[in-house]
Amino acid sequence: MNPRQREPSFYDLHRLITWLIVGAALLSAIGVMVALYGQYQTMGVSALFIRADFLGDYTHSPLAYVFNLGLLAAGICMLISMAGLYLLKLDSFSQYIALTGVWVGTSVILMGIFPINFLTMHRLVSTSYLLSTLTLHALVIIAGVVPKLICPRPLFYLSLLSFISAISLSLQLDWSQLDFPPCDIDNHFCLVSTNMWLQTNLNIIWCLSLAFAMRRLSKILYYRAQVHHPF
Repeated sequence: MNPRQREPSFYDLHRLITWLIVGAALLSAIGVMVALYGQYQTMGVSALFIRADFLGDYTHSPLAYVFNLGLLAAGICMLISMAGLYLLKLDSFSQYIALTGVWVGTSVILMGIFPINFLTMHRLVSTSYLLSTLTLHALVIIAGVVPKLICPRPLFYLSLLSFISAISLSLQLDWSQLDFPPCDIDNHFCLVSTNMWLQTNLNIIWCLSLAFAMRRLSKILYYRAQVHHPF
């Protein structure tokens, strides 16, 4: 059989994973930008210095519902894409990454359901998100060092930066209350807020890099299939 005739079935799951990851990145980015714009309309430049999770506060953020719906949609996309990655069964290590990605996606969904208004639950799910992203980036870093097929250099370096940012956030977290220290309203610069925004942006870019990595992986595997089964 001509390999091109097998291409659609071979590519389907890879394409689904790639576009779902892209969707997760875009939906979260749109939710953040729209909610930030709404907050800017009421607070002015000071909106740029608040913590990212405050954009989901229904009592103070005018477009909190957009932010939280963006989290819900992004989390669902992430969850399904990681389930697809698990079903690819590339190797046992990629399945560990996929299972951790499922943990991340679930945490994002729960953050959309329980924004900061539901303080107790939000603390739990946001801590879960922090730990899951920390674990995910650690696994991808290991995959880049070994190295593994799924981890090209851009993804490796982004994971390294995100891991450092997540470590910094975990050091700033008050583990007895599962919350961060409040920012000083008289001081525009807040280390927690800055680090949280850095982590948010890095994770969005990381998702796009992962999508490109999956696209590259599908091409490599398809090329190998052609080499081993030329007819």
